[in-house]
Amino acid sequence: MPTHPPEKSLYDTTEWDLEMIQYAYELGYGEAWIWEHFTSPWEPIPAPDLMIAQALKATKQLKLAPGAPQTKDS
Repeated sequence: MPTHPPEKSLYDTTEWDLEMIQYAYELGYGEAWIWEHFTSPWEPIPAPDLMIAQALKATKQLKLAPGAPQTKDS
């Protein structure tokens, strides 16, 4: 899970994440999970589906999947 300093802008953290997904693809990783963490200032991804849509442009074979934290009652 990438963490981002809260003082960074949402744009900068999103661009950094997309760059890391591109690196993962280039290094031969088979998948990347984009987790939803909208309440954490260190992990500001409220809509993993939008991040996946952006990442699709940068990869050809990398599997991209959304994830969400489970609650204690799940």
